[in-house]
Amino acid sequence: MRIIGGGVCAAAACLVAALAGCGGGGEPAQHAALDAGRLKVLLGGIDDLPQGFSDHQRERWRPPFRAKSDACRALFDAAAGRPPTRDLVAGTATTYEGQHVGETAAVGLAVYGDHAAGGVLDRLERAMRSCRVAAAGGAGKGDRLRVSRLRIKGVGDGVEARRFKGRVGGYPYEMHLVVARQGDALITLVHGGVASPDVKGTAALARVLAGRVSTLDL
Repeated sequence: MRIIGGGVCAAAACLVAALAGCGGGGEPAQHAALDAGRLKVLLGGIDDLPQGFSDHQRERWRPPFRAKSDACRALFDAAAGRPPTRDLVAGTATTYEGQHVGETAAVGLAVYGDHAAGGVLDRLERAMRSCRVAAAGGAGKGDRLRVSRLRIKGVGDGVEARRFKGRVGGYPYEMHLVVARQGDALITLVHGGVASPDVKGTAALARVLAGRVSTLDL
């Protein structure tokens, strides 16, 4: 089972060390490293994954294209393990395989200090409101996904979701993007593929992930 997060977690540890003042030691850096290790374990070996998802994991998700809109790009980055860095303590990311060809569920998990997770959720919600069409930049790029609201309830301490639908690489493509807060942690989930993903499956996976994160002593 492969769980990405080393690069993300190392960056998070360096960030905390820099905020603390200097050097590679000190309690803040040690705390970040400890939390990063716990996050990696948390996303592995989930026995109660919803039907249709495999516990076989791959490296962190790569967006289907680089969105030219800053707002859309911020959402894609969060799911790919590159969340907003202010007050970030630790983070990791992984991708679960779905039952259909090309179906994946990407998860980005970030823990914030100073009760900042709520503010980060607000920031990503604003990005969702601004991201109405996700399109690739540059001439001749046909990758384009229209964005619409997606109703998902009962996930963590706050949740917002969107549906992205259009064409990528000339093929039909759809994905659901969910951002949820659980305490001081932020969960970003992308469930997508060539076949239309099941909304019930997206919601069920988001609830499982929020339940797992709630077991952390944050």
